[in-house]
Amino acid sequence: MKRVKDEVCPQFGKCGACQTLNLDYEEELSLKMKREITLLKRFGHIEEILPSPGGEEGERPLGYRNKAQYIFRYNGGRINMGLYRSSDGGLTRVDRCPMEAPELASVARKVRKMIEPYGIKVWDGRRGSLRHVMVRRAFATGEMQCALVTRDGLFDRAKEFAEELAGRHPDLKSVSVIQNDTETALFMNGEEYVLHGEGTIEDELCGCRFRIPAKAFYQINPRATELLYRKAVEYAEPGPGTRILDAYCGIGTIGIIAAKAGCGSLEGFDVNEDAVRCAEKNAEANGIGGAVFTARKDGSFPADAEGKYDVIFADPPRAGCDRRFLSAIMRAKPEKVVYVSCNPETLARDLGILKEAYRVRAIQPVDLFPGGYHIETIVLLLHQQTKVQF
Repeated sequence: MKRVKDEVCPQFGKCGACQTLNLDYEEELSLKMKREITLLKRFGHIEEILPSPGGEEGERPLGYRNKAQYIFRYNGGRINMGLYRSSDGGLTRVDRCPMEAPELASVARKVRKMIEPYGIKVWDGRRGSLRHVMVRRAFATGEMQCALVTRDGLFDRAKEFAEELAGRHPDLKSVSVIQNDTETALFMNGEEYVLHGEGTIEDELCGCRFRIPAKAFYQINPRATELLYRKAVEYAEPGPGTRILDAYCGIGTIGIIAAKAGCGSLEGFDVNEDAVRCAEKNAEANGIGGAVFTARKDGSFPADAEGKYDVIFADPPRAGCDRRFLSAIMRAKPEKVVYVSCNPETLARDLGILKEAYRVRAIQPVDLFPGGYHIETIVLLLHQQTKVQF
């Protein structure tokens, strides 16, 4: 079997986005399983990792990423476009990443070509405006969105720029400008100005439709995400009377998919107000009546949670859950906690705390990031007093 790094990606080892292209896909999966076992075996049996769809026969899936973020930098007066190197904050020139849907780079390259004709200055760390471009594609519908991330918000002729860009790419349903005046690279939580379309695109996961705003989190590998979410719902076993809380709900994906399978009530919360507003609309669009989603800036747990929920889904960011949040889960005493983690290190830490009140009944790794070191893991925890048989 020929190795991807030799045939497909000449930038391997330079950009840092992929860490395992020197391995065959079967070797990569084996490495990820060893990591899971090292970190999580003390909590119970770990199921064999589920490969990303397309990788079942040992071939690494390509073109699976539905989102790209390309940064721009000056180099001798020339505008370079490429991927951010987290190791040193530099740029690796890349016209197209083989892990991304090819349509994403096409839009980004057009943005680069339009920068100089529109008189836009690239941010150089001290002066300028444009920092990077984000492009996302909904695989089920083909709809695309583009966000131009700038230092100082709107620029001259921004509306005209957006309309020309959308005119060149008919699938581009949303174009916006998002301000990032922080020192954090690739940050996208500043003020947003929608210039073309409604600011969202629509995609489908597990038979449910979802509106996605540019600033909201949305898993980058949609086909593998369906594996992940179906397994999470399978562990939750929702029924007509099940009371569900979707913590870190984002646009409501996991909670809505679970509620579609049957539930008594659905609540969710997130720190992202745009995502929460979309979660409300997504629940309504999928026929989930009475769902309540709340924006909580500090990510705090509902104060009246004790005895209120049967299942809590927790899908935190890479840093995992803080001790206060985990303590709130244990006070709430749901029968089941379905923890979806993108970082086995912080997962192991959090399971070590939750074991005070919960026992681990299932651990299922899922590969959402072929070519990369990261891995998703679903853990089913049952309250110590729960007599439910799994």
